Amino acid sequence: MQYQVFGPYWSPRAEQEARGEALRMFWDEIEVLQPGLPRAIGIYVFSTCHGENYTPWYVGKTNAKAGFRGEIFQEHKLNHYVGASQRKRGYPAIHLIAKIEPLRGNFCRASQRSGREIDELETVMIGMALRANPHVRNSKKTWFNKTCQVPGIIGDPPIGRPSTAISSLRNTLKL
Repeated sequence: MQYQVFGPYWSPRAEQEARGEALRMFWDEIEVLQPGLPRAIGIYVFSTCHGENYTPWYVGKTNAKAGFRGEIFQEHKLNHYVGASQRKRGYPAIHLIAKIEPLRGNFCRASQRSGREIDELETVMIGMALRANPHVRNSKKTWFNKTCQVPGIIGDPPIGRPSTAISSLRNTLKL
């Protein structure tokens, strides 16, 4: 399993920008920068950028034949993007995490096996996004990360100074 991160790509800010000619231009520009990437499969993260700081708002996946290009700006996802970009100052951005064939280095195409891997990676990435922003707009795969409490490790930080056990586990896990 090998993935490569691409972006940030400045996403259309408003619903009307994510349609028709503007959307074609968005994907054509990515195709010029990284041939084949719009049709690749993997994970995408929508965020807003303010200065050098990014706030994640939505994590999604695609294992569809049309790849990122056919998945990212579907109607229900567009609602997340528009809502998030109106809620937080900054520029809307998209990072694409494409599945790569390890030997040849080219982008993978849709398959059942890739679908399972991408689904697992999406779950992990949603957890990471929730840690960075508890207001992430994903509605699926958030329950565990929102409700599990291991003070100092997952969920709310401990009150007061962390115990030796918490500190040593944090060190073990490189947190």
